[in-house]
Amino acid sequence: MIALSSLVLAVSLGALPADSPTTIQIRQTVQRSIPYIEEQGQWWITTKKCVSCHRGGNMVWSLSVAKRNGFKVSEKLDEWFDWAVEKSLSKNKKEKVVGLGNKEGVAQILLSLDSSNLKPDQSETRKKLAVLLRNGQQADGSWKPGGQLPSQKRPITETASVSTMWLTLTLLIAGNSTESSQAVDRAMKYIKQSTPGKSIEWYALRLLLAVQTKDFKLRDEFVKKLRSQQKPNGGWGWMVTDESDALGTGLALYALLRAGLDSNDQSIKCAQQFLVSTQRDDGSWPVKGTKEKKKNNVEETAVFWGTTWAVVGLIESLPKQSE
Repeated sequence: MIALSSLVLAVSLGALPADSPTTIQIRQTVQRSIPYIEEQGQWWITTKKCVSCHRGGNMVWSLSVAKRNGFKVSEKLDEWFDWAVEKSLSKNKKEKVVGLGNKEGVAQILLSLDSSNLKPDQSETRKKLAVLLRNGQQADGSWKPGGQLPSQKRPITETASVSTMWLTLTLLIAGNSTESSQAVDRAMKYIKQSTPGKSIEWYALRLLLAVQTKDFKLRDEFVKKLRSQQKPNGGWGWMVTDESDALGTGLALYALLRAGLDSNDQSIKCAQQFLVSTQRDDGSWPVKGTKEKKKNNVEETAVFWGTTWAVVGLIESLPKQSE
């Protein structure tokens, strides 16, 4: 585990909350969220019939992680996963593959797979989706952000960097080919030259890439940076300067734990407390819109994203079986 000074953190966050949530409380919080994710995910599939808005990826990833960690999820999860894959590989009315406009969502579908226990048909699916991800890489090593992501409330250059980081991380984990390795090499050159972001998502992904590439010096640098951005109430906003929300907190919690922070670390406990104490009765968390035009109001899609990320982050923070 990473050994970092607790002095700075203690000053910014204060003492560890006396009412830090127990493992049982965290599991109850996660389980309360699952019906919301399933119902809203199914509603989106039924009414929108759309996989290109990143909802399908968030849905199958969070539910797959929950199932692998002993939570009760719908028996329709496999059906939803197959739908997301089939839809991503299908062609639209313009004869273009749908997933090409939603590579970030395709990345999440790939990340939902258990790499240590792939079924034969999943191995083939992973190859097909990895090929799709590599498509469209630009000469500078980046990929253009898909769908409505360019309209988010951060610089378009940052959104392009974040999209590129998501695809690069996924290819590092699931690519497993010479072509994927070459695409990753080109992308990393672009990423290393990118300007520091204004969103917690940028910092979380930069940390996850450092972990995946075993760049320990950079890992420690971004762990320290991400911890310094934690708010006094224990959370993070999706944008660094935003008030705490489930989207930013889930992303930061996941990245820090993947980087090696212990689940009993003070910053982790404070983040758990923030999420457990701010969950709404329906299992969701309020999150303001990520688009520039909707940034001042709580928006349904941002709520869905934030809830799925809170679930992924909280599950990652649970004590492992050997602990």
